[in-house]
Amino acid sequence: MHGIKSILLKLKPSALSRRARTTTLISTLIVSSIGSTLHADESAIDHSDEMDNSCAAPNKWYNPADMSVIDGNKFIKQAAKGRVVLLGEHHAQGDHQRWELHTLTALHAHNPNMAIGFEMFPRKVQPVLDKWIAGELSEAEFLEQSHWQKYWNFDAKYYLPLFHFARMNQIPIHALNVSRELVKKVRKAGWENIAETEREGVNDPSPPGEGYKNLLVSIYQQHGAHKPGVKKEENDKKADLESPGFKRFLQGQTLWDAAMAQIIYRETQKDSSLLFVGVMGSGHVVNDYGIPDQLKSLGQKEVTTMIAWHDDFGCEGIDDTFADAIVGMNMEGEAAQPKPKLGVYLEEDNGKVSVAKLVEGSVAEAIGLKKGDVFVMAAGKKITRMVQVISIVQRTSHGTWLPLLIKRGDKEIEIVAKFAPLEEDE
Repeated sequence: MHGIKSILLKLKPSALSRRARTTTLISTLIVSSIGSTLHADESAIDHSDEMDNSCAAPNKWYNPADMSVIDGNKFIKQAAKGRVVLLGEHHAQGDHQRWELHTLTALHAHNPNMAIGFEMFPRKVQPVLDKWIAGELSEAEFLEQSHWQKYWNFDAKYYLPLFHFARMNQIPIHALNVSRELVKKVRKAGWENIAETEREGVNDPSPPGEGYKNLLVSIYQQHGAHKPGVKKEENDKKADLESPGFKRFLQGQTLWDAAMAQIIYRETQKDSSLLFVGVMGSGHVVNDYGIPDQLKSLGQKEVTTMIAWHDDFGCEGIDDTFADAIVGMNMEGEAAQPKPKLGVYLEEDNGKVSVAKLVEGSVAEAIGLKKGDVFVMAAGKKITRMVQVISIVQRTSHGTWLPLLIKRGDKEIEIVAKFAPLEEDE
């Protein structure tokens, strides 16, 4: 989030791996609080399988159609002549955000009439972003007033260089997202029942395509949205596609994409020479689903997508629908060391973070975690959001222990997760 191994879709064999990887990224968005994927990201979903990363060498640019190497400088120069560039990342990866900074710098050199949009902020903090660019806020004031820890909660150190670049060059930055509260209301009541005054300026999203719907219904089922204990078969998908629950679920997901696309489109319509660059999780971008699809429905067809490589993608099944370019990452320093894995699928609902599924053979399974367990505390910190669990686990050193307080039914249970030393873990 960031695989989900069982994707019950009738897809051509060559596309199966690609769709499975996309499912992983988008499911990150669905269970996380504000965005991203592919909010996380380290993903909210913890993977136990190892994927081949040999097809994307560090610091090389690729054409996804055949994974041939392309000239990154020429690609960026051409992209800067367009109207919209979308940069797909895994959140808080370090190497991904460094690539974004370098790409923004190169694009700005070719077209200084630029604006940057960030998934990381909800629309209502736009005045704070404007003050930051105007130089009216210190770094600490900016993070505090934009409620960074509440809305995003990943370490700001990964993103501050991007924000400083924008301020130094007086590049407007835009809050692309909506509040978690709005998404929850949509999932509960449906978009049509949300009052105009509560829609945060978002117009009706364009209906998603069949490919996106089929992808999302698989995630909807795998996250237990159907009746507990009922085994879902292939022919159940058609029923779920028409169910009120899935329709609201779908509306919540497309709300994210539409909200971001509408701001991008609005700004490009104001200035015919503006280059708008969006920074967001890969799940909003891959396969031209999500934001690209919403932009095209609005009439914005000049959209270039670049995806930072991550092991979640794998190599098999990548084709020309995946993105316009894939960029190999230079996994150095902190990014080179594998992060500890607890081995759970997480769900978040109304301030409660619970275990949706366990990974077989994982640390979580070994310490006795069970489906439905609710995280109360981790490392002595109260847990109310999924990203807190992800962040705490990833900050835990290999070979050390992580104390957890779990609520199971009416009882609270203290459990210690023991992570093997890195040499053993490999």
